Amino acid sequence: MVRQRTAGLSEADWNQFGEDGYLRLGQVASEEQLACLQKRMDDIMLGKVRYRGMYCQLDSATGAYGDVPSGGEWALPSLAYRKIEQLERDAEFLRYLQHPLFEEICRRTYGESVSVYRSMFMNKPALQGTVLPYHQDGGDQWGIDRNPLITIWTALDRATIQNGCMQVVPGSHKLGLLSQWGHTITSEQEASYAQEERSLFLEAEAGEVLLLHNWLLHRSGVNTIERPRRAFSVCYMEGATRSIGNPERRFPLVFGAGALCPEDQKPDIFVDEG
Repeated sequence: MVRQRTAGLSEADWNQFGEDGYLRLGQVASEEQLACLQKRMDDIMLGKVRYRGMYCQLDSATGAYGDVPSGGEWALPSLAYRKIEQLERDAEFLRYLQHPLFEEICRRTYGESVSVYRSMFMNKPALQGTVLPYHQDGGDQWGIDRNPLITIWTALDRATIQNGCMQVVPGSHKLGLLSQWGHTITSEQEASYAQEERSLFLEAEAGEVLLLHNWLLHRSGVNTIERPRRAFSVCYMEGATRSIGNPERRFPLVFGAGALCPEDQKPDIFVDEG
C-alpha cells in the first residue's frame, strides 16, 4: 500500500520535479474517498449518474490509436469508455480535485486564480485499451492563448506494465514543445528523444498520485489482464486562460474568486440504489 501524504511539497520535491518532469505524491485521497471515486466513475460509465453534454468516448475495438471512435454524449451503459471529460461537474470529483495539496501546487505554479483545461477519466478496460503514442500535452491544437504546465494524475486502480501504465522519458520536458501543432511526436523525434533505455514505466498503486509536467514525453500501451486501469487526470492552468477561437469562453475556475463549489454540482440523472 502506498503511503498517504500528510504534508505539502518541500523545496527538494520541487527541485526533483524540475529535474525529472514528474513527482510521486503518494496517496492523497482517504480510502473512503478513493472507494467513492471508483464507484462514481463506474456509475457514470453505466449511466446511473449522468450529466447532459459531458464528453464521453468509447474505447477502440482494435487497440489502435487511429481507430478510436469520435466522442460525444453518453451513449450506452458500458465499462469500456476510454475517456470521459468535464468531471469537475461532479461533486465527488470536484471535491477531490480541490484538495488543499493540489491547491498549494497550483498556487505556486499559477497564482491565485486557477481553472481546469480538462478534468477527465482515462480508462484501459480489462483485456482492452488503446495504445497512446508518445506525446506532450500542449501546443496550438489545444486552442488556448497560453500553455498549461501541470497535470495531476491519480490511479484509481493499480497501474502496471501489464495493464498499460504510463511510460515517460524523465527530463524530456526540458526539450520544450517538440511540435507547436500536433501533440504526438514524429517517428524521427521518438528515435532521437524517446529511446527505450531512456524511458521509465510509472507503475502506481491504487490511489497514488503523480504530478506531471505537460511537456514530459509520455505514452501508454494496451491492457493485457482482466483488471481495468482507471485513472483521473486533471490539467490545471491559469484562471486568465482564454480560448483563441472564442475569447469570451470561460474555463471552469477551481481555485480563487468564483471557483466552483461541490455543493452546487448536481447530476441530471441520479439513480439512488439505496
